[in-house]
Amino acid sequence: MKRAVCLLLSLSLAAALADAQEKQEEKKVKKPAAEQKTCALTDPVEILKKVDAACKAVKVVKYDVVYEAEASRRTVGTKLAATMTITGYTDRFPEKFLIDVKQGEPRSEEVQHITGGADGETYYVIDHAAKKAYEDLDPQVFGSFARLLAGGLMLEFVHPTPFSDEINGRVQELKGGKVINGEDCYEVYVVYAADTGQTATWYFSKKDFLPRGRIDEFVTPDGGKVRQKKILAHLVADPKLDKDAFKLKLPEGYTKTDDFAP
Repeated sequence: MKRAVCLLLSLSLAAALADAQEKQEEKKVKKPAAEQKTCALTDPVEILKKVDAACKAVKVVKYDVVYEAEASRRTVGTKLAATMTITGYTDRFPEKFLIDVKQGEPRSEEVQHITGGADGETYYVIDHAAKKAYEDLDPQVFGSFARLLAGGLMLEFVHPTPFSDEINGRVQELKGGKVINGEDCYEVYVVYAADTGQTATWYFSKKDFLPRGRIDEFVTPDGGKVRQKKILAHLVADPKLDKDAFKLKLPEGYTKTDDFAP
């Protein structure tokens, strides 16, 4: 995961050293004008390979995310904001995680607030409205809260082959660039190889090649169209965490049960 570094060299010598300057100018290797400008990549597959390598190098990641989903056959979409700390990979959720989610209810000023996590052994979810925590060895303990916890996840950060589907997709196209929450990003459009009609527009930081956003579009089996958007902010790769970072911390006044959440 390396990027070419463009350097602009300048020499300022006194007139008395003119002869020495001429000799040094003869020895100096001049870079082509194109290399003296911004070293932006233009091959979308090359960008995806660098992103793949960058994600593989990350062990733990923390980020804020805003997730929005719209479906053509639903009158109201879904929108939530979350803070996520994740590490390790399993089929549906990270091996260890801490997710704090707030979702505004459609046509209401009420906000649903839950916190969920896993410490590698147990799973838990806290319903802040009910002041109740559910904890068990089975991830089914999340109940209907599972969709909220999963909504803003970007499992590519912890997946063993994070961008193989994108690298091997049918179409990869560099659309240009876009600034996402202050981060200058490549905008890469992908059509996946699977015959599902799924496409994605990805936003990758030009600085560290880690994702800062994605927009997925696909068709459901009944012919409906779905658009999902995840926009990241305040991303920190490999933050320092205390040993109990992923364990359940029961707020004062809350109760705990080993029943599954409704």
